[in-house]
Amino acid sequence: MKDVYLKNPQMGDPASLDHKLAEVNQNIEKLRLEAQKFEAWLAEVEGRLPARGEQARRQSGLYDAQSTPTVNNCAQARESPDGSYTEEQSQESEVKVPALDFDDEFDDEEPLPAIGTCKALYTFDGQNEGTISVVEGETLYVIEEDKGDGWTRIRRSEDEEGYVPTSYVEVYLDKNAKDS
Repeated sequence: MKDVYLKNPQMGDPASLDHKLAEVNQNIEKLRLEAQKFEAWLAEVEGRLPARGEQARRQSGLYDAQSTPTVNNCAQARESPDGSYTEEQSQESEVKVPALDFDDEFDDEEPLPAIGTCKALYTFDGQNEGTISVVEGETLYVIEEDKGDGWTRIRRSEDEEGYVPTSYVEVYLDKNAKDS
């Protein structure tokens, strides 16, 4: 764009772009460094970083050549977006935990509170994943209103919930639950 302004001054002042170009270049550099940081985290998670014996070399500054990403990987300067990751400089051995061990991590969550009740107007055979079967006349708890997609989330008992077509149920929302 600056070239266009230089060749055709009537299109605009090329000097007016200098500040914007500097700003964009700073932003690009910031994003490049952030991308390197995330690539280093990914490499560490995937186990591609050098062994602990090479830790001192990594922390001393940028590492290059056949190493993984070129980035200052100093543990004190590294922090995760939510602040949840920190690395202690200890001699303890690392424990690798298979991902399968975390499958039941969220099983103990409290169920969503009921925001009302509903009565099934028709029988619905919930055969797809995430749906629940209902019988005409059955009364159930509403835990999530239709968000415009035509489905209402309901619960039959503490461990049995799913979606039914909104047109298959008559919903009675609890006024207090909806206002909160």
